Amino acid sequence: MAKSSRGQSGLSRAVRVLEAFDSSRSELTLTQVAARTSMAPSTVHGIVAELLGLGLLERRGRELILGVKLWELAVRAPGVFGLRETALPYLEKLRDKLLQHAQLGILQGAEVLYLERLSSPESAVNFTTVGGRMPWYATSSGLVLVAGQSPEEEDRILGLPRPRYAAEPAQSAATLRARLAKVRVEGHAVTNGFIHPDSTAIAVPVRGPYGRTVAALAVVVPADGFHLEPVMAVLAPAARTVGLQLMKSLTGQMGSLAGEYR
Repeated sequence: MAKSSRGQSGLSRAVRVLEAFDSSRSELTLTQVAARTSMAPSTVHGIVAELLGLGLLERRGRELILGVKLWELAVRAPGVFGLRETALPYLEKLRDKLLQHAQLGILQGAEVLYLERLSSPESAVNFTTVGGRMPWYATSSGLVLVAGQSPEEEDRILGLPRPRYAAEPAQSAATLRARLAKVRVEGHAVTNGFIHPDSTAIAVPVRGPYGRTVAALAVVVPADGFHLEPVMAVLAPAARTVGLQLMKSLTGQMGSLAGEYR
């Protein structure tokens, strides 16, 4: 990459701009970014414009914030920084406490892609497979994930065809929109008998920067005798902790990247 007059590559200057955002100041104006990076405002303006175009920065009024695209790239990274690796210990705890299935999914298009599933010997019926996909409207994870999208993306997804997948009820766009609004209020989704009549799935969001939903943590339990409260007592804290661990990893990774390009 070409060097600037100060001997710094364009990438190193872009990293300096991203590094200007920290836990003490997560929202900065262009002038503040220039002051924090000790770069000319005209230089910062050009870098910021490119980062905005790439989705690595976003605007919030007059101020700039780190973009969700940066988070999306970060959680795909392998090793301890990856989403699956971060969530795995908490999936194991969920499985061991509930003695049922625990699984992790992300939204890919209009489908849920399952990154992991852990099961106990006497778990409920569950057709989820690691690396497998299911339509979003047929799963608790899908409802949680779509409920966490922007209004524009929700509209786009609701406008797509929804062929019958399993035993889920026929759902109009209006019915699904109301269901998604309820998920946002309650913080979880429950699908009773959608995939198999003997099973109930409960999902909660894993949240990233600015409260964005980046994944769904879910359990599948027997429909017979199901009670929501004991499940949520372990599922909701697990999802919150996974989100916090991902944030810590993201902060550390950004610091390491910035150090490499100084």
